Amino acid sequence: MKSEKVDIQMSGIIDATYLPFTEDELRPHFLRGPDEQISHFTESARRYHEFFKENNLDVRQDRARGPCQIEKDERFWTATALKKLVESPDGVDLLAALLSKAFDSPRPPLAAFDDWRNCLTGNLHLALEASLPSPPSYCSWLRENGSRQHFIPYVGRAREHNTGGNLEGATSVDAVIVNVDNGFAVLIEAKVLSDVSKDVSFDTFRNQFARSIDVMLEDGQEPRWLAARKADRSLFVLLTPRCFKARPHSRLYGFLYEEYKHDPAALTRDLPHREENWPALARRLGWFTFEDINEVLPGACPWLKVA
Repeated sequence: MKSEKVDIQMSGIIDATYLPFTEDELRPHFLRGPDEQISHFTESARRYHEFFKENNLDVRQDRARGPCQIEKDERFWTATALKKLVESPDGVDLLAALLSKAFDSPRPPLAAFDDWRNCLTGNLHLALEASLPSPPSYCSWLRENGSRQHFIPYVGRAREHNTGGNLEGATSVDAVIVNVDNGFAVLIEAKVLSDVSKDVSFDTFRNQFARSIDVMLEDGQEPRWLAARKADRSLFVLLTPRCFKARPHSRLYGFLYEEYKHDPAALTRDLPHREENWPALARRLGWFTFEDINEVLPGACPWLKVA
């Protein structure tokens, strides 16, 4: 076990199980500062390999928590599973099967397409940790309504002095799959053990789920091929371990997903700056699991135990 991890590291592959790719193979999927983004993976893997070189497998939890982070790191899980999926020779068919399951429908909930293969046939690209700008309509609305969205005095003063910039930074989406030939896209929010984030500086009611849906409703922008994404051809998908889909109320995102999916008025509440066909928007939210990926493409998630 120890020698295998060291040999893998020396070969250029980041980790044999959790990220079996080289830095060069990953670089095309990171569109902002790829070297800085990839360093998260290489440094985390280096600590992991060194830990097993210096310790037995049977170690105390408190010693293993830091160096073994990649075993529960959603960035590793997401990069490996989706890269293998998109680059599979049968990627279109596999993705079509997964999306049909995620949305519980043989047809996509989009007016432009009559089946999943039509969405996916073309030039597919995968962006990891995509940074999508905050919608101008939301920033404008928050500038006018900020006093109702946050009650701490110093936050209000900071907002009033922030006259030139946006009141919300870019939203980091774990992954975006884009068909550059027809503008179809899937925005993916991935979780392993973490929950949805609710940290937004100027809006105490804003959550990560709502932010991701909000940026989905804007056409794509640079860098590069992300600009091909069309808002009315975009979907949002949760990607989690299967146990959390089976027990959604163990996580805040499970409550939010069910509420947004089955009570479109909740979307009106959390996206008050928009006027949408809310029932139609609710149908554009889906959920699939890492186990689903591993079943349609065995070995895509090699850390998972196969039943």
